[in-house]
Amino acid sequence: MSIQRAQFEIPSSAFLEWITYLDGEEIDKYQKEDYYLANIAAEIRRSYVKDPMRVKMESFLMKFKKKDSSKEQKKMSIKERTKRVKAFWGVVLKFPKKRKK
Repeated sequence: MSIQRAQFEIPSSAFLEWITYLDGEEIDKYQKEDYYLANIAAEIRRSYVKDPMRVKMESFLMKFKKKDSSKEQKKMSIKERTKRVKAFWGVVLKFPKKRKK
C-alpha cells in the first residue's frame, strides 16, 4: 500500500491510536537481543567481582517507564492531533520513492 493511499484510507485518529499502541508494545516486552546483550554484560561483570554467582543477568535488562500517553491524548486538542499527523506524513513523504526495475 502506498503512503498516499494509506493517508486517504486511514483516519488520523486511528493512526494516532496505532502509534500509541506500538509505543506501549515496544516498552513492555524485551526482545531476544536484549537478553543476549544483558547476558554478555553480566558475564563481563562476573569477571571483575569477588562473588560471581551473585551477579544476575536480570540486573542488566534496562527498565523503561513511559508516562501514560492515554491521558496525554485526552488532553490533546483536535487541532494538535491534526498538526502532529500532518507533520508525520510530511516527513514520510519527503523520502525518495524506490523505482521498480
